[in-house]
Amino acid sequence: MGGNVNQFGFRPGGRHAPSADRPLYTLITIVRNAAETIEKTLRSVERQTYPAIEYIVVDAASTDGTVDILRRYEYLISHWCSEPDKGHADGQNKGVAIATGQFIGFVYADDWLPDDFVEKSVAALVDGRFDFVFGDMDYYVGGEFVFTIRGDGDYRRRITYRAPTMNYPTLTAHRRVFEGAGLFDPAYRVAPDYEWLFRVHKAGFQGGYDPAVRYHFALGGNSTQHITRATVEVARALCELGANPVRVWAYAGLKIAFHTVDDLIRNHSSPAFYAWVRRLRKAVTP
Repeated sequence: MGGNVNQFGFRPGGRHAPSADRPLYTLITIVRNAAETIEKTLRSVERQTYPAIEYIVVDAASTDGTVDILRRYEYLISHWCSEPDKGHADGQNKGVAIATGQFIGFVYADDWLPDDFVEKSVAALVDGRFDFVFGDMDYYVGGEFVFTIRGDGDYRRRITYRAPTMNYPTLTAHRRVFEGAGLFDPAYRVAPDYEWLFRVHKAGFQGGYDPAVRYHFALGGNSTQHITRATVEVARALCELGANPVRVWAYAGLKIAFHTVDDLIRNHSSPAFYAWVRRLRKAVTP
């Protein structure tokens, strides 16, 4: 994009052009000061088996060397910028605003994708049955796999009082979803993704769960560091959209208590022990 990293530029990224049977997929990364992890993310994008990808990176004026890494991968990136923003949602909105793909998804700068992530996501959407698709999320601590959270194919039963297990990072949406439900609300600093999902559901868009779609998620990022605030934001969003406040806040209180214990175990034990505790909880909890 030349020497100016404060404006968006375009670079084809060396991939094949889209076609009727191979629609363009826009993949977006938002990042700030992730020099230790961003290269793993970029390499996972480079390995995607799906050929028609527009890759956008929105950097929030990183100061730790992230921008230097992005410059080394300019051949891969279609659009990128590095400039101050107003938080997570603002960065996502910048990316969506210039996306030209029929389908739009995200990969975050602490995480990485299986090689067939885009291919599987597109395959689940091209027949037009769903407006968005989501899958399973593999969780890692210190690069070591600990457990998988399965997506909730019956999410509609629970989305009226809680954030169902839709594993937001795994989600790919048709661009009509953003056109119909709008962009992310910057007022939500930790959980704008789920506030957006609640609006998407209320607008009548239909999601589908596909276990073939997987995503590698590194525990310890923004959402896991601020789980209490994220839970409160989720509850607030649901109430503002008309949910039953008693049911919403009762569930939120239980979730905060659970995650307090969960964080203590994760932060003060080995990944292997933490994975064992998660398996035990799954075995005894309905």
